[in-house]
Amino acid sequence: MSIIDMHTHFSLETSGIAEDAEAIGFAVENKSVEAHLEMMDRLDIGWALLSDPTLKYLDDAEKCAVYCRQVNDTGSGITMAYPDRFGFAAVLPLPYIENTLEELRRIRLLPGCRAIGLCSNYGGLYLGDPSLEPVFDAIEKMGIPMILHPAAPPAYPAGPVTGKILPMFEFIADTTRTVLDLFASGTLLRHPGLKLVIPHCGSCLPSALDRFHGILRAIGKDVDVPSDQLYYDLACDSFPNAVLNLLNFTDTGHIVYGSDFPAIPLPVLVKHVEDARSCPAFAGRTEDILKNNAEKLLGL
Repeated sequence: MSIIDMHTHFSLETSGIAEDAEAIGFAVENKSVEAHLEMMDRLDIGWALLSDPTLKYLDDAEKCAVYCRQVNDTGSGITMAYPDRFGFAAVLPLPYIENTLEELRRIRLLPGCRAIGLCSNYGGLYLGDPSLEPVFDAIEKMGIPMILHPAAPPAYPAGPVTGKILPMFEFIADTTRTVLDLFASGTLLRHPGLKLVIPHCGSCLPSALDRFHGILRAIGKDVDVPSDQLYYDLACDSFPNAVLNLLNFTDTGHIVYGSDFPAIPLPVLVKHVEDARSCPAFAGRTEDILKNNAEKLLGL
């Protein structure tokens, strides 16, 4: 059984991303398509959904739109060169709504576009913001899933280690923040055709959800969580504990595999795949989690 990888990256850059690495405290060396395929063959990953979550040029609408077009054209080019191995998740020039709607119209014609990639925030604009309603309406009409990726929050404390190495906590906290905002806004309920893949085994959501409901009830409110619209990838440190927490509020039909390559190096991923294949909590459903769920979600 070959794996479908729902969380893996490409970039327009050709070497290490020094500027980005310095900002997040976590160096990532970009890889060539050939190196990516070597990794996939080593781990028995048959097909991968490429994404390039970008937050560049947020202060310039035209530069942001141009860069996103370049990312999407590059992703489409890779998938056309290797149609049996890759698809890509298109990026959007948010927070610029009209440019985003224009890019959504354009990518309908791009070969290989299988999903929409979203960041947890765009310069402080979170995904529950009402200004994004026309964007979600357009994505719903396209009938393809949304792939969420963390971003740095607009402000965070610089003193603790989590402020120096953002992927350690700030990323998963910001992912959780934007998902809770989506719940509170009712966005997903208003768009029942939307599907959202939440990264990193649900991030902090398994711990935060009870608190979220509890506080809302304490102030005389509550919201429904559209569980069937939510999927979760296994990227990064999902074993042995995170998957158990995740399965407390979802089922194995809503879990997909993710590698987060090249942020996670090959030796670590070898163990990650072994853990996924042998996880006792996945017994009898391993093939669904590693392949079948993604196939259904993407319409492969």
